[in-house]
Amino acid sequence: MDFLASIYDLLGLLYEPNFMRRSAVAMALLSLSTSAAGVMVVNRRLAFFPDAVGHSVFAGVAIALLLGLNLQFTVLGLCVLIGLSITFLARHSHLASDTIIGLVFSGAVALGLALVSREPQATAGLSRFFLGDVLTVDDAQIVALAVLAALSFVFLFFLTNRLTIGCVIPMAQKNAWPDYLFGAYLALVVAVGVQAVGVLLVTALLIAPAATGRTLSVSLKGMFWVALAVGALAGQLGLWASFQPAVNASAGATVVLTNVAIFSLAVAFRRLFHLR
Repeated sequence: MDFLASIYDLLGLLYEPNFMRRSAVAMALLSLSTSAAGVMVVNRRLAFFPDAVGHSVFAGVAIALLLGLNLQFTVLGLCVLIGLSITFLARHSHLASDTIIGLVFSGAVALGLALVSREPQATAGLSRFFLGDVLTVDDAQIVALAVLAALSFVFLFFLTNRLTIGCVIPMAQKNAWPDYLFGAYLALVVAVGVQAVGVLLVTALLIAPAATGRTLSVSLKGMFWVALAVGALAGQLGLWASFQPAVNASAGATVVLTNVAIFSLAVAFRRLFHLR
């Protein structure tokens, strides 16, 4: 924790209240994980995957309360199970991935509603998972995000080539284990991120930086680095802007809007470049 305290002191030049410094560190760590994973999400056309996994939190909270289980581990386990289920159905059915994701998404939400109807008090803690609040993260969540960021780079370092080949030539990927590992890993990213900052922000951080990277790059390597830069920039810029008196808006919503604005500028720049 002394290391975190040193980082907070360095951030004192930009962010004055303590909670803003914690939020800046959390946003930086989460942006690294989601931007890196988002490159594969966009290339594999799994944009709705984070929504399906994220909304399974609804069912996870209800199950934990009904059975008296640990909330965090129950949500984490259910998210990974949903991710593996989507991967299995996508590989063993003749339906498109978006169709599979839509079916699993509907089932997860329906299960959550059915369980909450039996346990009404479960709705009390749901808003923080769906809307989230990056300003309320604590040191334990920051440590979890740091572990997730390290895991992300190890995972992508060893499996990016295999996953990329599977994107370009699906039949070339005969081994199923890279797909299942990616499904579990992506579900883990969503689950940890949702518990820290909510579904809305996690989904945007997975899709928007990678979409901007694809707009501005002509190679996978370029897309990866642009996505990391955009994710980091949009996260910090949106967080800083949300606290300014002229903006005074929700931090998560401002970060999402900043990501969308950068993507819009990238599209306009690419269009102008082609016109010239």
